[in-house]
Amino acid sequence: MERITALLLVFFMGIGIHATSLPIVVETWLADYTDNEEQAETIYQVLMDKLAHPINLNTVNRENLEQFAFLSELQIENLLEYRHDRDFFATPYELSLIEGFDENTLSLFMPFVVALPTEKKQPYSFSASFKDAQHQINTRFDYTLQQKVGYTNGNYLGKPWAGYINYQLNHNQFSISATLEKDAGEPFTLPYNTGFDFYGGHIAWKNISILKDIVIGDYTAQFGQGLVMGSGGMFGNWSNLSSMVKRQDKINGKKKGSETYFLRGLGLSLQSKHWSFTALGSIKHTDLANGLHRTEKELDNKKIGYNWLVGANVMARYTHFKIGTTAMYDSFTQTAFMGLDYRTYFKNFQFSGEIAVNHQGKIATLQNIQVQLHSSLLYAIQARYYSKNYNNAFGYNSIESSYKNGEAGIFSGLEWQITPKLTLNACADVYQSLSQAYRINKPAIHYKTFASITFTPKQNQQVLAKWQWNLSERNAANSNDGILPTYPYTKHKVQITYQGNFSNGLILKSGWVAHFFQYHTDELCSGHLVYQDIGWQNHTLNIVARLVFFDVPDYDNKITVYENDVLYAFSNTAFYGKGIKTYLNIGYKPYKGWGIFLKIAHIWHSNQPNEPYQTYLHGLIQYKW
Repeated sequence: MERITALLLVFFMGIGIHATSLPIVVETWLADYTDNEEQAETIYQVLMDKLAHPINLNTVNRENLEQFAFLSELQIENLLEYRHDRDFFATPYELSLIEGFDENTLSLFMPFVVALPTEKKQPYSFSASFKDAQHQINTRFDYTLQQKVGYTNGNYLGKPWAGYINYQLNHNQFSISATLEKDAGEPFTLPYNTGFDFYGGHIAWKNISILKDIVIGDYTAQFGQGLVMGSGGMFGNWSNLSSMVKRQDKINGKKKGSETYFLRGLGLSLQSKHWSFTALGSIKHTDLANGLHRTEKELDNKKIGYNWLVGANVMARYTHFKIGTTAMYDSFTQTAFMGLDYRTYFKNFQFSGEIAVNHQGKIATLQNIQVQLHSSLLYAIQARYYSKNYNNAFGYNSIESSYKNGEAGIFSGLEWQITPKLTLNACADVYQSLSQAYRINKPAIHYKTFASITFTPKQNQQVLAKWQWNLSERNAANSNDGILPTYPYTKHKVQITYQGNFSNGLILKSGWVAHFFQYHTDELCSGHLVYQDIGWQNHTLNIVARLVFFDVPDYDNKITVYENDVLYAFSNTAFYGKGIKTYLNIGYKPYKGWGIFLKIAHIWHSNQPNEPYQTYLHGLIQYKW
């Protein structure tokens, strides 16, 4: 009876599952990563993969559940305990019966799960991997109608279009990916390039006997809290305390993303019941142009030499305890790193962290404590310290300083589920930069506070209100004695959004974002942005249109907003100046296996006479079989 009630309850809430684009509540959660686009794009790709290949609640293990950053350890524990007690999930809607799975969590998690009968595991067959696998080809094309200065003055060697072709084969134990990519402005023909600017791909196997993972080609790796190795970008944002603890300990084949911060070679993981060993090897061209090769100078920095990397991780994992050690040597910086990480939880307490050191004795450490004060109340505290010159291009950290060259800080936050439909988040961060940072010529103390209220009346409707306050220092614009003094710089960010997916297919999203900032004794200044989305979707057609009005004084105080884009494309747009932007995003599936996606965007600036407007075209064609 309990299960039937859960099924009916969720059914009448109007949940839509397994679409070709992320649900609107998931997109809103992802929008909190607007300050770190590389990280956000990595997370986006992970979620899109999970959307295309949902996890089975009847077979999923703890490690796979930990890939979802919005799930807390308590929620994961309760889910596994529920399955142990009931033997199986008859339907995904049973998640609503599990303690801790509130309306917001269900909205985020439901699109990525199924409940299928367990099948007897069959021996791995290479031929069956091809026979039973899903294949897909994605072809994307981006074009800007108005040519920027780089094209008109002849600095850019290529045409103003970007594109890529990606092939994927996906099987539960085997995958292949191949990518050809060109950025806008990069040359496509001789003498500079022979076709696309970037070629990449991988072949990967997983869960074959003691073989946990093996990847040949392009891949990423994450271990511990990422201080030694976190090349794929790791989850973590203020509005979700569960994501502050990094829980990924694995290698993954790279399908798309950065052209710089990845590994190319061989990654191998072996595992027993409680132990695992991972070896990493990589050799690829050193790129000082961060993947953009539009000018002769950028092309000169494309392949200045070879960078090779070797590393290893050893990990012991039990039900409530994990400890691991990671070592890595990077030939480009000629630096060796070693770290020790752990994660354990006891009753309502979770402890995790990592301490790392390079061969020069520079230390980095990150320590977390999370306390489940009540089933609806989570408290977290994090302390971090990064020595000056602890520079690791393949490590991830939560450092705030602009130049990422030394910082000490402490973070504290509270997440309170007031009712099943209402959640409050509040946190504060105090840190000191240990060297100069952007627009400040000395070490300084910085303060940040954040608060948000999320109201989820139904699983596909949500109201979100956020407030953020920053206090730092900035150099004076000039000084008579040649020494630049510093003065307080205060910034407030306020955001209110509403979004909803209705049972009749209607999509609505409204948002207002404002920045209020003041430097020293100057007058209080402000920047504002308001947008409205309206759309409609069914099984074959998805249409979303947006209208944005913005008035933001300068780039330093830009307002960054997440936007819908074509399939598999993550888009954050930074608004500054004064103007209007509009776009139309269309997804259409005319036949089985085929998908056509198009975005047309136009932005107009009233205060930029040289480039008053720009029109963008993004297109993608997908074929799956």
